[in-house]
Amino acid sequence: MARFLIKDWRLQLRYFSYLFLIICFIVFLSGCSSVLQEYWSENYALSVNGAKASQAEIVDGKLNTFGVTKYPEREYDIILPEEKEINRIVIYSGNLKSYDLLCWDSKTEKWVSVGSLGGKVGRQQAYSDQYKMTVPRFDHRLKFKTNRIKLVVIRTNNDGVVTTRTPAKNEKVINQRTEYIQMGRDRVRVDLYDVFVFSNAIVREIELYSHAQKTKTK
Repeated sequence: MARFLIKDWRLQLRYFSYLFLIICFIVFLSGCSSVLQEYWSENYALSVNGAKASQAEIVDGKLNTFGVTKYPEREYDIILPEEKEINRIVIYSGNLKSYDLLCWDSKTEKWVSVGSLGGKVGRQQAYSDQYKMTVPRFDHRLKFKTNRIKLVVIRTNNDGVVTTRTPAKNEKVINQRTEYIQMGRDRVRVDLYDVFVFSNAIVREIELYSHAQKTKTK
């Protein structure tokens, strides 16, 4: 009986030791998450904050509006009232496949590449309770002081090859071939052209942020 009580006491001690370690580990993770959590400033790229854009829809703060650009000028510009250190750029769009992200360097008076996208790299899904929709979001982190950013669209999900008999002068022909169609007793020659078509680019919103300190609550 004494041996059984001693063994039972040791099992309970081991159980409480494990429980204590688990609690400590949970507290440790909670502390790490609070330390690693990032805090952001207000969105600088809003028209109500003085931001101006080549397409007003991308700075109106609404995900249900969008700015449309056509090839070959599929670009989006945002100008801030003053220079800010930008640490985060968020782009909301459903048809971007590849692009370059640029910031204006006022010292060298040149555009500097600060980010890019190819395929689905960096793609997230953002749900808007206000508009009841899910919109793809592209999140970039950087450190650059500027008052102007530019998004240059290279490819959209709707760009692609179509076949036509009469390509336009400004269309990019990537292949030409000849086919014959049987029309009654005659075989008719048909010249076909594979043309790469650039569709419109669509961007719903672009947001710009700086790092911010955690707001202290009283």
